Amino acid sequence: MATAVKKPAARSQRINFRASADEERLIRLGAEKRGEKVTRFIVQSACSAAEMALADQKHFELPATQFARFKDALDRPAKVIPALQRLFSEKSVIERSANKTASVSRRTADV
Repeated sequence: MATAVKKPAARSQRINFRASADEERLIRLGAEKRGEKVTRFIVQSACSAAEMALADQKHFELPATQFARFKDALDRPAKVIPALQRLFSEKSVIERSANKTASVSRRTADV
């Protein structure tokens, strides 16, 4: 069964803003570094910041039925996911590289 590819919404709204020369240069450099047009870079950056701001809300209200579903989801026991158990039982990349550095330091100290 084929899945439908969602087309991006047409951009018909204008947003005008002013920026300093330094801000403009920084934005243009960032867009260039990503290989994107300035407008796309600005829209994506602003949308990412907006999503983060909304996700960071500490207070939100829900209708009683949605709150009950939310509470039930929080109260449900966690699922055991074997792949995650394996991942968290392994040393992190930082821990592994720290061990390598420590063993090299010990070897060179013996010389």
